[in-house]
Amino acid sequence: MSTQTELHIDLGNSRAKWRLMSSGETQAQGIAEPSFWEGLPNTPLIDRVVLASVAQQELVDGLVAVLESRYVVPIVQLHTPAEHLGLKNSYAQPERMGIDRWLAMLGAWYPRQAHVVVVDAGSALTLDVVAANGQHLGGVIIPGAALSEKALLSSTGKVRFDDPVAHALALGQSTAECVRFGIAHAQIGAIESIRDRHNLQQAQWVFTGGAGQWMRDQLGEFGDYEPDLVLKGMHISRA
Repeated sequence: MSTQTELHIDLGNSRAKWRLMSSGETQAQGIAEPSFWEGLPNTPLIDRVVLASVAQQELVDGLVAVLESRYVVPIVQLHTPAEHLGLKNSYAQPERMGIDRWLAMLGAWYPRQAHVVVVDAGSALTLDVVAANGQHLGGVIIPGAALSEKALLSSTGKVRFDDPVAHALALGQSTAECVRFGIAHAQIGAIESIRDRHNLQQAQWVFTGGAGQWMRDQLGEFGDYEPDLVLKGMHISRA
């Protein structure tokens, strides 16, 4: 376990989540927005920055420039390996798997050493299955709720609304409800279909991402919700 102080950053498509780690313990954590990257910790006591990102390169470059000027320490950008700590990548080209998916799987599987299903409900909805022996069995990537709605609205001429309607597993009686409820059914239905078709009912399910708690609740509150699963996996990978 490293005794140095590391700033761990999970950079997504819209924001960055961070943890300040020292001797295996969390010293602080927070969220930083990409406008001026406000929200990053103001401390000189950092030995290294560790960055995991699936964001567009322009966003990554902007954050790295801020980190270099603010902390003046080495910056390590993580990449997906073929195998690490017993977790085995199924991709023929391992580096093409998103580092966020890999770290989420590591965060879910490594502490449990069991058959796990990892659902990350963010900009994209991803599901990955890992056998008890650490072998990644495969997964799916589906447009998330916001992306699905954006695609629908941008590709149609008259599907328009500005009503503040929440997603729900119901039947809609307005355009807003029909769109939001339809997306909810599609998201939950996809997970239910994969669960039943691939006999994953007995696996240990772990949910994460901005919509992870909602998705877990809609599926009957089974499994665990871990909002910082990627950062947890990053910590495990660095221990």
